Amino acid sequence: MKVISACTQNCPDACSCIVDTEKRTVSGNPEHPITRGVVCGKVKNFFQHLDSEERITQPMQKKDGVFAPIGWDEALDLCAEKLDALRKTPEKILHIHGHGYRGVFAQASTAFFEALGSGKTKGSICDNAGIEAMISCCGSLTANDPEDLLNARRIVNWGRDFSRSSIHTGLIVKEARKRGTEVLTITVGNDGNAAFSDETITIKPGTDRFLAAAVIKLYVESGLLDSGVIGRTSNWHVFRGLVESLSLEELCAACEVPVEDVEMLFDWYEQPGAVATLVGWGMQRYVNGGENVQFVASLGMLSGHMGRKGGGVYYSFSSGRNLKKWQAETDLPVPAERREMLLFDLPAELRKVDPAVEFVFIDGINVVNQIPDSLGMAAGLERAPFVVCMEGFMNDTALASDLVLPPAYLFERDEVAGSWLHNFVQYSRQTVETPGQCRDIYDVLADMGARLESPVRFPNRGRCISIAVEDSGISPEELSEKGYARGHWPMVAYEGMRFDTLDRKFLFPENLSPEPARDPDYPLLLLSLVQGRHMQSQVPETEQRGIPTVWISRKSPAWTFLDMERDIYLASPLGSMQVRVESDDTLHPAAVVMRRGGWTKFGQNPNVIIQPRSTDMGDTAAYYSQGVRLENR
Repeated sequence: MKVISACTQNCPDACSCIVDTEKRTVSGNPEHPITRGVVCGKVKNFFQHLDSEERITQPMQKKDGVFAPIGWDEALDLCAEKLDALRKTPEKILHIHGHGYRGVFAQASTAFFEALGSGKTKGSICDNAGIEAMISCCGSLTANDPEDLLNARRIVNWGRDFSRSSIHTGLIVKEARKRGTEVLTITVGNDGNAAFSDETITIKPGTDRFLAAAVIKLYVESGLLDSGVIGRTSNWHVFRGLVESLSLEELCAACEVPVEDVEMLFDWYEQPGAVATLVGWGMQRYVNGGENVQFVASLGMLSGHMGRKGGGVYYSFSSGRNLKKWQAETDLPVPAERREMLLFDLPAELRKVDPAVEFVFIDGINVVNQIPDSLGMAAGLERAPFVVCMEGFMNDTALASDLVLPPAYLFERDEVAGSWLHNFVQYSRQTVETPGQCRDIYDVLADMGARLESPVRFPNRGRCISIAVEDSGISPEELSEKGYARGHWPMVAYEGMRFDTLDRKFLFPENLSPEPARDPDYPLLLLSLVQGRHMQSQVPETEQRGIPTVWISRKSPAWTFLDMERDIYLASPLGSMQVRVESDDTLHPAAVVMRRGGWTKFGQNPNVIIQPRSTDMGDTAAYYSQGVRLENR
């Protein structure tokens, strides 16, 4: 039988899927306006993940360093007992939640621990710096509908990898090119964008703000600025003074882009016709990542392409913007303020916090694997008296836990979820039975809450969905029948250049920070980029044997002295790991690329040698500002 469902994993595309329950295969829904019959390999082959022999299908408790099966009743009674003992000191409870799965029922853990008033994480390991940057300029986080890219005369792709991170953006871009739209890609290299691009500019990692500022400087010097556009900004004179204080030569030197490429980019924005700017989801992962996004957005605005059909600056929007949050209830008072701990720096936070954390609950994130200083994160969890994770595989986080609760995954549970690429809300229908004793996290936490001395109560599932869609104009019946429904958002964001700031005008950044000084002992930048085959750390153990691969350009200073016949190590001030080196001459010479997601226990995890470091805004992990070197041993 074929059933319409949807992907709720941590991907912007949120595909509408056709699941063949007999063949256990997944294909794209051809009727969906964005999915259009295509799904990525991560979803197409998802039953390999569901049916893996490595999967945990019953609760497991660690005793004396060894995991053994435990019944659900015993496991949840144990959790309830420990939570009851800490209800008067909820700061000793820490909830670590990620976005490995999304949707209405995915809110269960957040709702549960809000009702307890527990500690929580703040900041982000991904996109907060870019989100704050766009909000600082525009007053809100939104963008033109992705289908409006078909109305663009030209598209400037500022760092998105269409082959790995959003294949449906790539499909729209391909269709636009067939209609005559031209595409220019700005990249550090090692992506799949050549097949999508008419022109390419290679940039030094992390310096996008300087390239955008260089183009803006050409606008200032050209006399081609539109007074109507300037009138829709609130601090133009300050911003102009900042740009005029820097020479074109300084800006080009900072981003290592030749003047002729800057002039080409200026021509792309200045020629007649609408220009859409796509902001990559990696630009913000540098120490000055927020400024990078601000300056690219400022170029899109100053060139007159925001608030118009076929134009706009695309970063993202909230996947929950069409869905309201529901809440859990308890009879006990909830603290007005909750303890917050920086997610990207949790190893240090756990060491210094007073009183110490005694109970940790983790879901939606392989936190030991995914954050900087993975070994420090594992040590921090091992110091905590009791750690629980919802996890289906014995990965880095599960190994550091005391209790592992096996979740139902995609296609094994009902869910209603949105997207951070398009405006559709989708019904992810359960299509197959859960294996063994796996359970949906909503049911697990509802059950756990009922066991507390002062229970935490959830609304029933139907009520959760009704609350979620009540302000969206979408009916639960429409979702159930069709599998998806469009949210009511305009095709053009900020139409007429009317923004959501207090004065309804665009606000330029007022600082352009220099690049941080590079440690000469670690002259290269490690870019732990997204992979194409698997979602984040959902990598089968069988594919993690051997030595991981990194890529550098043959113009890299490391290439000239490395002996490929000897062992090679990738080193940072935090440690080192053995690697294989391959060449990719599309890469900027300062970059070392390693695809992320591999596990620490197999020597495949780049976060072992990445130091916790913050971006300039949003408390985001500045992964890509990690200095490294390659060396023989």
